[in-house]
Amino acid sequence: MENETKKLDLLVKIIKTMALYFALYLDDLLLIGAGLCLVIAAYEQYGRPAGFAVAGICLAVYAVVIARSRGGGRK
Repeated sequence: MENETKKLDLLVKIIKTMALYFALYLDDLLLIGAGLCLVIAAYEQYGRPAGFAVAGICLAVYAVVIARSRGGGRK
């Protein structure tokens, strides 16, 4: 009985960890999707150079978000 309880506890811990990573993945997809919408809007409204400018800004912001999420910039 004790062995089954340990297995169940381990399974719950694994599921919680997987849910956390899945939520992080969905957050990243949302950020990428928002950036894509901005790039398309700038491209259609102002042309190719504006689309590239917005794409560069979105990539820079995404890089900052990733760096901060990994603990960068902490003192």
